Amino acid sequence: MVERPSYKEIEHTADVGLELTAPDLASAFERAAAGMFDMISDLDGIESEWRREVRVAGRDDDLENLLIRWLSELIFLHESEHVLLSTFDVRRIDGNLLEAVVVGEGIDPKRHALKVEIKAATYHDLVIRETPSGWRVRVIFDT
Repeated sequence: MVERPSYKEIEHTADVGLELTAPDLASAFERAAAGMFDMISDLDGIESEWRREVRVAGRDDDLENLLIRWLSELIFLHESEHVLLSTFDVRRIDGNLLEAVVVGEGIDPKRHALKVEIKAATYHDLVIRETPSGWRVRVIFDT
C-alpha cells in the first residue's frame, strides 16, 4: 500500500487543485504528483508493476515552470501509456532539470475507479515557495 500524501483539495470553479507543504523541494514535487494522482484514482489500489525514469527540463531557475512541466509529463504518461502512478522518487532537481523514477500500473477498469479526468496543470494561482518551515505548493488542474 502506498502512503497517501497530505494535501488539501481546493475547489475552483469547474477545476480542481491542491495545496500542500513539504520539508524539502524534492518532496514538494513528489507530493504534488502523488496528490494529483490521488485525485484521479485512490492511490491505495495502485500496484507497483510499471516503472519509468522521467527527466524534464524547464526554463532557467523557474521552479513554477519546472513544476508544470513535471506534472504535465506525468499526465502525458497517464494518458499515453494508460497507467496510474503511485510512487514518485525525485532524485535530482538542479536548476531547470528534474530527474525522477515513477512507479504504478496499467489502468484496470475492474479495479480502478477513476474519480476525475485531469487534462492539464495550470499556471493559474500557481505557488511554489520556500518558507521558514519548508516548501508550500498550490496548483490548479484543468479538468
